Amino acid sequence: MAAKQSRKDLLTNELINYNPLKYKINIPIKNYSVRFEDIVPAISGTIGKIALVAAFAIAWEKGLGISDATFVTENVRLEVVIGSIITLIFSSILNPYTAPPGTLAPLIPLIPIMAVSGVHPLILGILVGILGIIISSFKLFEKIIEINGSAARGSIILLFGIMGIISSIDSLKKWTALKSSSLFAVLIILGIVIYLVLNKYECKWLMIPSAAFIGIVISAFYNLYPEIKTLPALPIFNPKIWWFNKWGLGWGVNLKNIVKALPFALLSVVMWPSDALAIKTLQETSYGEKAKKSIFHLNSTFIVVSIRNIVGSFFGGAQTAAVWRSFMIPLSIVKRPIAGSALILGILGIVSALLGFPLDIAVFPPLIWMVLIFGVYIPLIEIGLNTLKSYEDMQIAALSILAGFAVNPVIAWITAILIENLGIIKEKSKREASSAYKVRITLIVSAITMATYFVSTIL
Repeated sequence: MAAKQSRKDLLTNELINYNPLKYKINIPIKNYSVRFEDIVPAISGTIGKIALVAAFAIAWEKGLGISDATFVTENVRLEVVIGSIITLIFSSILNPYTAPPGTLAPLIPLIPIMAVSGVHPLILGILVGILGIIISSFKLFEKIIEINGSAARGSIILLFGIMGIISSIDSLKKWTALKSSSLFAVLIILGIVIYLVLNKYECKWLMIPSAAFIGIVISAFYNLYPEIKTLPALPIFNPKIWWFNKWGLGWGVNLKNIVKALPFALLSVVMWPSDALAIKTLQETSYGEKAKKSIFHLNSTFIVVSIRNIVGSFFGGAQTAAVWRSFMIPLSIVKRPIAGSALILGILGIVSALLGFPLDIAVFPPLIWMVLIFGVYIPLIEIGLNTLKSYEDMQIAALSILAGFAVNPVIAWITAILIENLGIIKEKSKREASSAYKVRITLIVSAITMATYFVSTIL
C-alpha cells in the first residue's frame, strides 16, 4: 500500500503540476486547488491594497485641496471593488497565470509634484493604460528593460523609496504630534525591531500585516482608535459624480492635460518591469526549476494592469495600478500558484469594501504610514541598493537621485539612462560599451520624455 502523501509533498506537486486553462473558464477545485495556505497572501494583499489605495486618495486629496469628507473612504471602496472584480475575472477564472493588478505604491510620493504640475488623474490613468497596452502588444517591455540597466533601475527605486519614507515619516509625525509626544518614537522603534526580527527569520512577507497590527495596537495603548463611520454600501459607479462633484475637475480631456500627464504616465509604465521582474525572480528562486508553470506571465499581466488603469480611472479611482506586490510576494514565499489565493483575495476585497468598516480601519493614519514605511518604502530601498552592482552604478544613482530631488523624478530617470547607456561614467574596461541600437533607443525615449516634460511645464 502506498505511503500517505505528506502536506509538503502535496503542495509541491500542486505547484509543479499547475495547469489551468488559458483564456477559458476555470472552476475552483476542478481546474485548480484552493488550500489553507492560500489565505495568508490573500489577507496580506487585502490589507496592503486598502492601505495603499487610501494613501493614493489622501495624497490627491491634499494635493488638489479636495474638501469632500467621504472622498477617501468612498474612493477606496470603489478601487478595491474594481480591483477585486478584475482579479476574480482574470487571475482566478479566465487566465490564472496573470498576477492580480494592484497598486503602484512608489508613485505616491510623486502625487504632490503631479498635482502642482497640473496633472489630471483621469488623463494620467487612461494614458498609463493606453501606453501599457501598446507596449505589451508590441512586446516592447523587453526594450525598456534593456535601456534600464542596474544603475537606472536601482537609482529610480532608491529615489522613490527615499521620497516615500520622507513623506510618510513627515505625515506620521504630524499626526502623532497632535496626539502624544512619545507615540511617534514608539511606533518607529517597534517597527524597526519587528522588521529586523522578520528579516532574521526570513519572514519579511509578513511585514505588511505586522505593520498594520503595530499601528492599531500601539495606538490603542494611547486610547486612539479608528473612527468607524462608513456604513455598508455599494461603491459609487457614476463617473460623472466622481469627476464633477467629488474631484471637482471635470473630464479634463484636452491636449494640454494630455501633454502634462504624458511624462508621468511614461515613468509609471517604465516602473512596471522592474517591479514585476523582482517578483518573478523571487518566484523562480522560491518555486524551483520544475514549477515553471506556476510563475506568472509578464505580458498578460501588463495587459490586465493596463485595463485596470483605464477602468479604475474612468470610474473615478485615485490609484495607479501595477502588479499586486503585497499579494504576490507572500504568495511566492508560501510557494502557492496564483488562482486559489487570487480567488480568496478577490472575495475578501469585495466583502471588505461592501462592509465599510474595514475601510475605516485601513485609513487609520498610524496603520497607513506604518504599512508604507516598513512594508513598501524600506523594502524598496533594500531592493534599490541590491540592484546597484558597482561603484559606477552608485555614482550614477547619486547623480540621478540629486536630479530627482532638485528637479523631478522624470528628470532623474532620464539622467540615469543617459549616463548609463552613453558610457559617460562607466569605464569601457569594466563594461562593454552600449550597442548603437541601444543608444538610439535611449536617445529616442529620452528625447520624447524630455520634450513632453518641458512642453508640459510651459502649458
